Amino acid sequence: MWFVILTRQDYFYFSGNLKVDNRTLQQAFNAVFHNKESFSEFCSLEQRKHIVEFLYRGRKVYKTSAQYKHYLRFLEKVVLRHLATNANVVHSYIKGKSALTAVTTHSENSAFFLTDIKSFFPNITELNVKHVLNRDKNLVPISDFEHFIPYLAKIMTWDDSIPAGFPTSPQLSNGFLFDFDNALYDFCKTNELTYTRYSDDIIISGKYKDKLLCLKDTVQDLLHNYASKNFFINNEKTRITHAGNKVKILGLIITPKGRVTIDSKYKRTIESLLHFYTNDRSRYNDLLQNEFDGKEHSLFGLLHYAKATDPAYLEKLQRKYGLLALRQLMEDRWNGSR
Repeated sequence: MWFVILTRQDYFYFSGNLKVDNRTLQQAFNAVFHNKESFSEFCSLEQRKHIVEFLYRGRKVYKTSAQYKHYLRFLEKVVLRHLATNANVVHSYIKGKSALTAVTTHSENSAFFLTDIKSFFPNITELNVKHVLNRDKNLVPISDFEHFIPYLAKIMTWDDSIPAGFPTSPQLSNGFLFDFDNALYDFCKTNELTYTRYSDDIIISGKYKDKLLCLKDTVQDLLHNYASKNFFINNEKTRITHAGNKVKILGLIITPKGRVTIDSKYKRTIESLLHFYTNDRSRYNDLLQNEFDGKEHSLFGLLHYAKATDPAYLEKLQRKYGLLALRQLMEDRWNGSR
């Protein structure tokens, strides 16, 4: 096992906080790997030796070698973080944004259109990746980047798609939808609607339900015109809902008062466990076994999820069950082994 140590200069280079003269791809590679890896070997990868394909719950899943994964992470940091994205729209795979921010953006509206893109990653092809890299080649601070585009597109895809599990796939997917995001954002702005996207999930909201009725056809047309003819929205998951109903988006709830919180089923689980934790440890252990196979760390994660999503709800729990109980259950006793 080895660790990559970034110098202060390298840190600023890769974080994008300081403008520096463009390096060659090899210079960037050596700056990150400090001669622990060979650039010539990186440029002559035999993918089949580094990728294992297997089925998980009926889906193809890919496991890469540690070396290959290091290479892909290098490309994610040095190349893909510079791809163009619409910052007003995209909330996935971006520091400081999350499902929570994607949903909170809509909290003051009362009507919601929800859909997602079928087979999102599998329908982004090697040719699509080349298109994105060529489109944004002037944004990437690598002087000879254009020379490597065909090869980089090849090693960031497998079986002519961007596989789920490749470190490069999330940023590539965001970059690929840049033109679509812009077109749909402009349409929504013109029609006084709000649009956010979290990976393949599309969320559009407004004050009035009637403005959402045509969106199914509009979104589909824009996907074909600005992304790919292979992209189709998922009709089974497409729906329109409104305040007064249970508005559940990306696993979060928007209350009638416009507050974003966690689902009531999670609240029931948390409150039942906290009740027994403070009153009857034997029944607490039984319920913990039933809900989480006895793994208290799952409750730890759920409590921190509640804290990040709805701090006011956590304060309510502290008042009801005691600050000490919450502190004990939210303390990380796993020494980073999560």
